[in-house]
Amino acid sequence: MASHRLERIVRGTFAVAVAIAVVSVSSAATAAPTPPPTDPVALFTQLSQQANALNEQIDAANVDLASEQALAKKASSDITAAQQAEKDAQGRVNTYLVLVDQLAGASYEGARFNQLSALLTGTSTKDYLNRASDLAAVANDDLATMTKFTTAIDAAKSAEQRATKDEQTAQGAAASANALLQQLNTQSAQLTAQIAQVNQALHRLSASQQSSLNTDIGPTGSYIAPAGVAGAAMQAALNQRGKPYRFGGAGPDSFDCSGLVDYAYMLAGMPGLPHSAAALQGMGMSVSRANLQPGDLVFFGNPAGHVGIYVGGGMMVNAPSSGQVVKVEPLFSGYSGARRLGA
Repeated sequence: MASHRLERIVRGTFAVAVAIAVVSVSSAATAAPTPPPTDPVALFTQLSQQANALNEQIDAANVDLASEQALAKKASSDITAAQQAEKDAQGRVNTYLVLVDQLAGASYEGARFNQLSALLTGTSTKDYLNRASDLAAVANDDLATMTKFTTAIDAAKSAEQRATKDEQTAQGAAASANALLQQLNTQSAQLTAQIAQVNQALHRLSASQQSSLNTDIGPTGSYIAPAGVAGAAMQAALNQRGKPYRFGGAGPDSFDCSGLVDYAYMLAGMPGLPHSAAALQGMGMSVSRANLQPGDLVFFGNPAGHVGIYVGGGMMVNAPSSGQVVKVEPLFSGYSGARRLGA
């Protein structure tokens, strides 16, 4: 029990240290670095938490990458449609241009008469009315032709503008996707190095310490799940207790923190959540800490580097970090908010 309390204290201390470190890097890197813990369990916990946070950054980048790739694909498809619309509209312009040229030529050659000439050349009032009616029909036809011609020109211009915009969108999304790929490559290399440190720290632990980490599922009491999707997700997550943490794990045999949430909500009937604590942090309805209910998502860091599912009594079920298993434990320090899904 003392080692568990130590882990929680170290985890809380580390969460605060991470938040402070982020601010320090962005503003002024003048503070002296915090020396690593000397206790092997505390050191392992710290390294695991750092790797977990980096893993969540990679998860978030993957979500963003998928979004940018989908945007680029849609924009590319839209370009084709817009170019076809432009071609069709230009065809209508060319068709009506021939008619407009014919109208202009007929007017120039005197084939069109106004109502006054109809009156002067008519032999009777009835004759005038007939001629005037015919001329009105011709005028209406002329107006309809000109209107269609103008509409075709506007459609062609609009399609051209849309194609240009879609092309710019596709190029921008492709550039963003390439930048994210480079970022992912860098972060993946960093995570690989971090995992190596975690494994080295794990091997320094005694057999009993390792066993304590990978078998501790927290309090084993019952937790009452509310009705609805959130309650079903909470129970689904509780059913995963004892399964190991794995970077990028999304079930059913292993999980990282956001992977556990996604899997639990999928089983509860809400599939397709983003595999990223930071992305989940923007979903659903915001909930104050005083109004937390079982099934709510609880976040740590901003943007979130960790997420769990609240089970009540200040406790959560989550996939903590490398070397540990899905478990129930108190909310960490560094708590940054909660969201309610399926409400």
